[in-house]
Amino acid sequence: MKILINTIIIFVFFLFFFGCNTETPEIEQTNVVEIPHYEIISVGSYGVEIGDSLNMIGSVADFCYHPDGSILILDRAAMLVRRVNQGEVTLISRAGEGPGEMIFPQSLCCLPDGRILVADEGKREVMEFNTTGDYQGSYFTTDRYVPHRMFPVDSTSITGAILDLQMDEDQILFSVNFVRFDSNSAPSVVFNKREWEWPAPELYTEIEMMYYTAAPDGTFYLTMNDTEYSVSIYSVSGELTGTISSPDLPRIAKTEEEIEEEIVSFEELAVQDQAYTGGYEPYPYHQLISLVGVDADGNLWIERFDGDQETEGCQFDVWDSTGNMIYTASFQEPEASSDILFHVDQYGILASVEDPDLFPRVLFLELMD
Repeated sequence: MKILINTIIIFVFFLFFFGCNTETPEIEQTNVVEIPHYEIISVGSYGVEIGDSLNMIGSVADFCYHPDGSILILDRAAMLVRRVNQGEVTLISRAGEGPGEMIFPQSLCCLPDGRILVADEGKREVMEFNTTGDYQGSYFTTDRYVPHRMFPVDSTSITGAILDLQMDEDQILFSVNFVRFDSNSAPSVVFNKREWEWPAPELYTEIEMMYYTAAPDGTFYLTMNDTEYSVSIYSVSGELTGTISSPDLPRIAKTEEEIEEEIVSFEELAVQDQAYTGGYEPYPYHQLISLVGVDADGNLWIERFDGDQETEGCQFDVWDSTGNMIYTASFQEPEASSDILFHVDQYGILASVEDPDLFPRVLFLELMD
């Protein structure tokens, strides 16, 4: 599932507004005669079907499980976090500039001890809330940048990606950094980074092709190009330890019509971006994979886009920590034909659905035996 391009545009606006070949071992799939396949089913949902304004989600910016089994939904349109626990809903935070309030929230995660973190680009702060949703102060503050998508490592560390912009008299350098934070705005580990000299219209395309996720033990997974089935694996200390790949899946080229439609769509959105200088060119291949998350057994879930989703549903490959594909799974219910984003963590499987005819919903999913 693509990162929404208008989110990238807003990122660049905020950055300017506020501030403006070592070979590695490749882990290949072992020779497996038959890889089991399982079905994923929906066992419940939260959203518009409940029918009252309290439960109508405006937009799902991020979502995850809480260790107590409740669901956390960062609703950017409503500027709050919805905590859903067996039908009961608690609202955390609200719009505003005061302590614990939101201006432009980007992402959230939940630490193993139950504390909730919300990264707000407008406030330049990762806010910390206790297990009951009360604001506890800043997990950390920063001059400009907060993580985009956060994953907990332990109760004192998180991983994520931050955008950065450095300016001097002769050059503007834009970068995206994949890092670990230890309760401090200065990264303790840098897994990887990508830099562009400004102006760089290609950054919009290349940022959109990057996906990452992390396991609770700190293992970090990153793909820099989602049109290829190749995922780099980093240890908690930042060492590149291997690569998961499936070379038998070919990339799928876009048609000239698809490329032209992307250019037109992007240019319509780009009028919001005061930093955009023109020259956007879509990548010539379709997305092949997306990193969904790491489950309770430490297995990496990869969503695969090598077929017709509308007829085949959503497909997943599940890899163990040694680089073996242990099973595949699919989600083939009607929601699979909608714009859907999946999340896997140690507590379960979730999906957010953006149906053009309905308000957003979050689905609670299970893997069938």
